[in-house]
Amino acid sequence: MTAPALTTLRRLPSALPMLIAAFMMGLATSFAAPFMPLFAVQSAHMSPLKLGLYLTVTAVCSITLSTLIGRWSDRLPSRRPAVLLSMGSAALGFVMLTTTTAYVPLLLIGGLLLGTGASSFPQLFAYARVQFGSAGAEAAQNGLTTLRSIFSLAWVAGPLLGSVLVGALGFRGLFFCAAAAYVGAALPVILSRGHSRAALTAASVSANLNETPAPISARQLQLIALSFVLYGTALAMGAVALPLFITQELGGNTGQVGLLVGLCALLEIPVMLSFVLRPPRFRTATLMVVAFGLLAAYSLLTLLGGHVGGAWLGLMLSAQIIRAVVIAIASCLGMAYFQELMPGRVGAATTLFANTSSAGNLVSGLLSGAWAQAFGYGSVFGLCAVLAAVACSLMVVSRRMGGGRRRAA
Repeated sequence: MTAPALTTLRRLPSALPMLIAAFMMGLATSFAAPFMPLFAVQSAHMSPLKLGLYLTVTAVCSITLSTLIGRWSDRLPSRRPAVLLSMGSAALGFVMLTTTTAYVPLLLIGGLLLGTGASSFPQLFAYARVQFGSAGAEAAQNGLTTLRSIFSLAWVAGPLLGSVLVGALGFRGLFFCAAAAYVGAALPVILSRGHSRAALTAASVSANLNETPAPISARQLQLIALSFVLYGTALAMGAVALPLFITQELGGNTGQVGLLVGLCALLEIPVMLSFVLRPPRFRTATLMVVAFGLLAAYSLLTLLGGHVGGAWLGLMLSAQIIRAVVIAIASCLGMAYFQELMPGRVGAATTLFANTSSAGNLVSGLLSGAWAQAFGYGSVFGLCAVLAAVACSLMVVSRRMGGGRRRAA
């Protein structure tokens, strides 16, 4: 597909409200996510192990509650209530974070409110898929890719703005702004014209019969899902360790953390948009192998940053190019890849893709906390490289079993 596809995007039903919602949700997550580990350590005085336990509890609750909300939304004529519930819970969770730094209340807030809020991403994209469905399968997929790019666009400025907010207003001001951004994401959903999924069913069935290959074996799907879990674990461990590695071991500051995260998000956008303008020349499974291999290389480069003295910032800035390519491939094509592997089961495929990320967060929580407490935050990136390499190997095995035949939708 070439540039005319961008014209098609403008004709998608409810395109503008969905774009606004994705951008505001991107702002909300980009405000808070890079600085949550700093809040936990600096304000709540969590040890690395306690931080790992907090992240693990939040991840367990995210998987459980997202699955329950996903099943509930599948029985509703519209996913809008599920989207609003998850966004409202996230907003309330960030407001509640401003009221306490005690460990047990933070566990409850993270598990129940932020855990429910974690379903806002897959629910918004599932809702948008239904909204876009009447325009056709290809246009709808391009619309979702564009939404993911807009989400990343918010991450360009969000971390830098978050560092400014932390410096000027503290973590309380940061969390209030994150809550306000979630409210801003919910408003376009409330005002959008809700489309019933019944209108999408006939077109989806037709597309699946005519264009979608037969589903792969359960064994292949398990290997692919496991590789994505390991990828998610490595990515999440690196995201948690990076701000603490920079501020506690390299002598950096929150502004440099925001710069690195924002630069990565900026670099993701052209890669993502290239998937809209032109289909990838390589099979999706091949691109996943490349992405997971590149994540191992990025982790090793970041680990090297602890051994180059004052040149660490330049090295890490360069490494963000690699990380941006990794995230763009895995997050943008990954959702479509799972939908392709499970034809006719878009909701289940989207939930499985989202849950691999949540499972990665679950494993990364305690693992990164225990590892950092024993060996330091820099050493976490060595472990990330190993996990990414294993994920890459599993994808190669799944391709040899036949999983590499399919292209992204």
